[in-house]
Amino acid sequence: MKNGSTIKINGHKNGRIISEVVPSLIKWTGSKRSQANKIKALMPDHSRYCEPFLGGGAMLYLAAKPGSIVGDIYEPVVNLWKLVQTDPEKVINNYREQWKRLQADLPDYFYTVRERFNNGKDPLDLSFLMRTCVNGIVRFNGDGDFNNSFHLSRKGMKPERFEKVVRLWSDRLKGVEIVCGDYELTVSKLKKGDFAYFDPPYAGNKQRYVSDLDCERLFLVLEKLNKRGVKWALSFDGHRGDLDLSHPVPTHLYKRKHLIVSGNSAIGTVLNGPVEEVRESLYLNY
Repeated sequence: MKNGSTIKINGHKNGRIISEVVPSLIKWTGSKRSQANKIKALMPDHSRYCEPFLGGGAMLYLAAKPGSIVGDIYEPVVNLWKLVQTDPEKVINNYREQWKRLQADLPDYFYTVRERFNNGKDPLDLSFLMRTCVNGIVRFNGDGDFNNSFHLSRKGMKPERFEKVVRLWSDRLKGVEIVCGDYELTVSKLKKGDFAYFDPPYAGNKQRYVSDLDCERLFLVLEKLNKRGVKWALSFDGHRGDLDLSHPVPTHLYKRKHLIVSGNSAIGTVLNGPVEEVRESLYLNY
């Protein structure tokens, strides 16, 4: 297949995609939960899995195995992942206590925690905020502070359900190396036979807690992996309704491009905008 070829993937085809539910532990803007099984079906055989833009980790749940290496530059979310891996009881008990306090002091307790998190960046406070903010949309202001509001029509995920999710994830994370750092460093030790899944902030998207993505630098990193024989997949842009949000990716870097239907725009739904189908691009170098 020639470089730049595009295939649209709506979902299951001939029974080849086996679906596994990805438990929602960390609500993260740009999460791939709705696409995870479709992307997993396109992964090549590999000896080690790497995910350098971890975020909500939807792909990690399906691809994790001992020896995998994952990372993110945002320290609070990395520290939360590490706690889920090494001390799930602490995560479970903290959320249960905070949830009870919220029920007794709605909605003021949410804003108390939000202020505390912005001052101290406690990963357990971040966990609570993600489960109780409006539609679970993680949002930061220009200063890098969490600034989404409390979801008035909901009271957060119930502790019993949260506990089940944490235990599922903790088991899945056994033997996985979780690092905090720049994506280039995370993939620096990969070699032929390894596979990396990239899900960076999309071009033009403002991720307030980090500087804007340097696309040219990303492309150079992908080119280096090509030369080392490392296979990779890149979720990078797409279409929303009739709007083409594609960002030029050098065609010499990849062999295939898939458009994967991921549902309707969550942002549009929240803002009472039109319901628009979202199709996200997946670039493959194999």
